[in-house]
Amino acid sequence: MKKVLAICLGLIAFASWVCAEPILTEQVKTVPANNLEIGLGVGYGVDTWDWEDSLTGSSKVAVTVVQVPVKYGVNDKLQLNLNIPYRSWTSDVEFGGTTTSTNDSGLGQISVGAKYALTDMVAVGLDVQTPTGDVDKGLGEGTNVGLLVACAHEFKPVTISANLGYLIKSEYTDEHSVKHDPADPLIIRAAVEYPMNQFSPFAEAQAQFLGKSKVAGNDIEDSSGSTLDFLVGSQYQKDNLKAKLGFQWAAGKDNLRGGAFQFYDSWDWKIVASVSYMFNLKGGGK
Repeated sequence: MKKVLAICLGLIAFASWVCAEPILTEQVKTVPANNLEIGLGVGYGVDTWDWEDSLTGSSKVAVTVVQVPVKYGVNDKLQLNLNIPYRSWTSDVEFGGTTTSTNDSGLGQISVGAKYALTDMVAVGLDVQTPTGDVDKGLGEGTNVGLLVACAHEFKPVTISANLGYLIKSEYTDEHSVKHDPADPLIIRAAVEYPMNQFSPFAEAQAQFLGKSKVAGNDIEDSSGSTLDFLVGSQYQKDNLKAKLGFQWAAGKDNLRGGAFQFYDSWDWKIVASVSYMFNLKGGGK
């Protein structure tokens, strides 16, 4: 029953995730000056579990996100970002042989931000998630601000990238004037990429650490802790065209996965695919 309560709270408040490069881990390099990169990404995540108390039942949550990320190189160090997500979720609860389904869909949290490359090995980023997703339909939260430090180094023949991020989540109220105060996650990511001609296979890990979330000033039970996810995938690049495909899965305890708190981006399993193309706005090469 704890997870039944958690799913109700979680569907009210989850934030958008963004396909970085390789997929989870943001790279240091920016889009070249006067270039515009436009993409289309699709992600499908599933979380299932059995109830943990005397009642017999099970639950399943599936979330699909279709997003349009746009990146623009102001110069060779500064990149501006825009991401427009469309979200669709379905929840199935089985109890006593009867399954009850709920679902909704619509615009998620549009995010705007920037990344600045301090050196060839270090970049910093700022991302603002706006409250455009309908809270009462489980499509968004309040205004969130993400801070990022990205590092990378080439150890031929592989490239290793690492991120340290912190997402500051604001309080918000639902249609019943109940105040929600989600925890601020500290996010650590790492990726190893192996270039092979036009294909670049990669492996990633993502750890998230968070405190208690609150509703109406009361702590949500089992809302603090950590998550650990792994992802394997490959990128195909030819000229200015880039395509990615990855498979993500969670390890460890399941109480903070997507079925309870979608905004933590941790799932039993998730498939991510994206394609993007870069245009030179002044013509000629990159």
